[in-house]
Amino acid sequence: MKETKLKGVVSVLSAASLWALSGISGQILFEKYHFSASWIVSVRLLIAGIILLAFCSLRESCWEIFKNRRDLFSLLCFAVLGMYLVQFTYFKTIELSSASFATIIQYTGPFFIIIYEALRTRTWPRPLSLFLMVLTFLGIILLTTKGDLSNLSIDLAALFWGVGSAVTLAFYTLQPQKLLKKYSSLCVVGWGMLLGSIPANMFHPLFQIDGVINRASLLHIAMIVVFGTAIAYLIYLSSLKYLRPALASVLTAFEPILATILTVVLFHQGLSISEILGLVIVLGAIYRLQQLGI
Repeated sequence: MKETKLKGVVSVLSAASLWALSGISGQILFEKYHFSASWIVSVRLLIAGIILLAFCSLRESCWEIFKNRRDLFSLLCFAVLGMYLVQFTYFKTIELSSASFATIIQYTGPFFIIIYEALRTRTWPRPLSLFLMVLTFLGIILLTTKGDLSNLSIDLAALFWGVGSAVTLAFYTLQPQKLLKKYSSLCVVGWGMLLGSIPANMFHPLFQIDGVINRASLLHIAMIVVFGTAIAYLIYLSSLKYLRPALASVLTAFEPILATILTVVLFHQGLSISEILGLVIVLGAIYRLQQLGI
């Protein structure tokens, strides 16, 4: 039992690390090479989906999921309402506010998961678990704002898309569980990305490139597509075989921690007292939460 839980924890932390790394690449692509968020979403879903399905075809049949109408409908819901919308709403929130606000509000996703599971099982989590989740949330606020709430730019539209990103994150975590028990992660995530790329490319076609293409920008795009999308989402959903959804989503709080550390190292920025305090709070809280298992 402990070994399987450890596998799940390592998977989530690995996925969060890859998301943090791809976030740095995304920041460079936005600021230095002037790519749009919508184009990044289109290219990452399409190419990552093709890569995963190519690997899937080497191991098994990728078409079995299409033979069951109920499973196909579930897959389409996951692809559009989960895989695509969780990214579109997040980047839309950044566009209308800031990366700090988008990170903070998307992290309310675990609370939606806990509410859903509480209603489904009619059992509420322990008060200590709820306290630690709130503590983690406060730690993330300190990390992303450096203790200055004036760094957050919030209006009604940003709040709407931000709450949408939290809800779709919860949906993305909860919805594919039955599919993952029946089909491989490669199959579910691969088709989820490829099918999710359809509405993404309808909104911003892949061929409408709006940034600077050169060797350096292609490396950052590859980092986002291969590591930050294909591999990261695959191992995150694989962790749901070993962890409860609420715990898996809470452990993704490791992402802003690593992102902060990478920002300090790569962009030569110092850590404020608020950021150090946020790091300590988040690390301590998620360590205790994974012990409790929520």
